[in-house]
Amino acid sequence: MSRAVTCRVALLVLCLALAACGFRLAGTAELADSLELIRLETDNFSERQRKALRARLERAGALLAGEGDADATLLRVSFLNVPARDLVAGGSSGKTIERLTRSLRFSLVGADGEPLIEAKTLTRQRDFTRDEDNLLASNEERANLLVELEKSLFEQLIFQLGRI
Repeated sequence: MSRAVTCRVALLVLCLALAACGFRLAGTAELADSLELIRLETDNFSERQRKALRARLERAGALLAGEGDADATLLRVSFLNVPARDLVAGGSSGKTIERLTRSLRFSLVGADGEPLIEAKTLTRQRDFTRDEDNLLASNEERANLLVELEKSLFEQLIFQLGRI
């Protein structure tokens, strides 16, 4: 056998072995069949955040229902306002370490009106260095970190929903 054929066969065997052992890539969590149809209610969300959560739910296998769909499971999600906190002020260096915190509160009510998950709060934090001498770059980095925190909270939410 040629070297190319041997490599292809080895790759095929590796793929089959990984599939057989249950290996899955991170972020591919699927929801239970009871959560196939979800009516999403958000509070304190921007349009960008709402779209990101909807896309993540759809990627997990949920169909998003409209307002009047009585067969849907109701997922209520809201962001809680947690102010940033300065941890260390650099004084002469012009740099400040700031703790960014985002909290997401959610609950899940079945189509029959029975609570499936009582209200829970998920929290994520990141520390970030704000440079007073370069505020434009610092503000952009801060905005990017907040988006990462939100994505992490959405992943954690999907994980919690997948455990039902």
